Amino acid sequence: MDLAAFHQQFREEAIENVRVLQDGLLALETEADADQRRATVDRIFRAMHTIKGSARVLGFEPVSRLAHALENLLGELRQERRGFDRPLADALLRGGDAILALSDAAVAGRAPPLDVEALIASLPATAGGTPPAPTPAPVAPVTPAPSPPRAARQTVRVRVDRLDRMLNLAGELVVSQQILANHADELRALQEAVERQLRALSQLEAELARLRFSPAQRQALDRPLAAAREAGARAALLAQRQTERFSRHTGQHELLVRDLEQEVMAARLLPIATVFGSLPRAVRDLAQATGKQVRLSVHGEAVELDRKVLEAIADPLLHLVRNAVDHGIEAPAERQAAGKPPQGHLTIRAEAASSEVRVVVADDGRGIDPQLLREQAVRRGIVTAESAARLPDHEALELIFAPGFSTASVITDISGRGVGMDVVRQNLAELGGRVEVESQPGAGTSVTLILPLTLVTTRILLVRVGRDSFALPASACRGVIWVGPQQVQSLEGQPIVEHEGRAMALFNLAHLLGTQSPTTVSRAERTPAVLMGGPQRPVALLVDELLDEREVVVKPLGALLAPQRPFSGAIQLGDGSLVLLLNPVHLTQPSRSAPADTTAASPRARRLLVADDSFATRELIRSVLQSAGYEVVVAVDGADALEALRSEPIDLVVSDVEMPRLNGFELVTRLRAERQFDHLPVVLVTSLASEEHRRRGLEVGAQAYIVKSQFDQQSLLEVVRRLLGDQR
Repeated sequence: MDLAAFHQQFREEAIENVRVLQDGLLALETEADADQRRATVDRIFRAMHTIKGSARVLGFEPVSRLAHALENLLGELRQERRGFDRPLADALLRGGDAILALSDAAVAGRAPPLDVEALIASLPATAGGTPPAPTPAPVAPVTPAPSPPRAARQTVRVRVDRLDRMLNLAGELVVSQQILANHADELRALQEAVERQLRALSQLEAELARLRFSPAQRQALDRPLAAAREAGARAALLAQRQTERFSRHTGQHELLVRDLEQEVMAARLLPIATVFGSLPRAVRDLAQATGKQVRLSVHGEAVELDRKVLEAIADPLLHLVRNAVDHGIEAPAERQAAGKPPQGHLTIRAEAASSEVRVVVADDGRGIDPQLLREQAVRRGIVTAESAARLPDHEALELIFAPGFSTASVITDISGRGVGMDVVRQNLAELGGRVEVESQPGAGTSVTLILPLTLVTTRILLVRVGRDSFALPASACRGVIWVGPQQVQSLEGQPIVEHEGRAMALFNLAHLLGTQSPTTVSRAERTPAVLMGGPQRPVALLVDELLDEREVVVKPLGALLAPQRPFSGAIQLGDGSLVLLLNPVHLTQPSRSAPADTTAASPRARRLLVADDSFATRELIRSVLQSAGYEVVVAVDGADALEALRSEPIDLVVSDVEMPRLNGFELVTRLRAERQFDHLPVVLVTSLASEEHRRRGLEVGAQAYIVKSQFDQQSLLEVVRRLLGDQR
């Protein structure tokens, strides 16, 4: 018999049983009730016994040997021949991790990725050196055949790619439903036109009746009028019948599409517990690694989300937990000195609300100090000292989402590598979600992930900008206001508008997209503006007209348009036209934002300096930048670049690292030491790809670090434009 068909099932069962092991061990560390402890030990013993037996049947000997060794330890614990302590828990957890690795290798037909015998030898010795007597397998009870009120629930495994195709087809049906709705509108318009024609014909007959005609003329007129009236009545009746019939059809079709959409969505939904399940172990290990005491509370495990959403938030959620334990919760001594209990409290909560799910990660730690954020942002060259000083506390919190930002004083494998929160926000934006942060120094931090329940359809707001229509994700829109000239104020050259007691930056969407708009606040009496951004940094985007709000299916952009960061997808409307979906994160980035009313005068061309001792590399980068419209000055090394900077105005520097006389790191250090260059943007383009070199580049004050082996001219231009605030 070919057992290969059972390999994948074994792997999935192994994952579930190792999860039972991990959850049980974590529960034993805090559980005090003796009866519940015995039940937990029995449960994890059975899970390991199941893995051992299944592995033996399938011939996965390394998995079977390790599971047998772990079963021996659990058997002693079960028979109270051994006490439970942290070293035993650590050994069993390591063993569970190794079983997963061995199972993956066995199913894939690879050699074991670790030395099983060495791992078994490192486990705590069993008492007497012999395993406990095996527990006989329980005899399955005879179950009567189910009656129709108690029919057995049947399941079938379906490949994810097939579910994805079903998802796409359901989305196409939503589009076709919109097309049918447009046809229904046209039929109603046709019916109204026929009715207007009949009324016009009646008016014509009334006018003709007042005129004097001979009997022959009257007869000649009445005959075609009667025929027209009869034809019009038949057309009106036919139009009415078809309109009513088509309306009933579209109504039934809409119900079927909605039911199908819900069923497809339900087929893809999984409980968020599948993601939450790994967090208790992660919190335990992180607390142990950082010398902290952390109590974890998890709520809302039964909340369901689309499978793709769950896959996309797994890493961001783990990153938030790492931040909370490493940055947020204090060491026991520090907490006691602040009047807190030595054990910190981390809460992870999921709750469903309408078409969204909110996942909250909250701790009772030290919170985020806005002043520390300002100082770190200035040190890393993210904002100027003057700009940082003007930031209110709630806007300073937004600095944690800047690329490369970190407040960690020491870079470790837990945090401080300058990547993280910006990736969290970007991942959520790609899903149509958003992230919000609230913090109170000394009291703790709360990070909320707001996620779409499903990816079958997306609710969007259609707007008109000039002659073009665009779509904004409704989940990113916080409301709409109408702005008049008297409401617009100016703060340091930036137009602002007040709403509900808060001042927010005002931007013209046409300017952000590089299109021309016939309407501005200064020329219109009242102009609609869409409120976007998080609660810490709300912005208002001026548009020319609000068109509609609807459910749509978003299609990914092709390879040609994929690099266009302002857009995250395309939408086909019911009339067949295509509309681009705007990326709200890209639009609301400070470096992308332009004032609501700008002048038509062209600014001077930005002058860039390229420093590289390789002629080929130097010319390649120069040609890329010149083709994008920049003036480019070149230098053969760091010393040459420093002389050029002191002789002419430069807006940005692109520099190699390994150069004679003065290398790139030394060049940036010299620039940051001189007041006139302390905020000059610097991009390092180098073949040094190690984490140590990346870290040093950021420490000396470079704003970007690009590895030559991963060089892409589009990514270089994006970095340059972002640092310059260029909207081309």
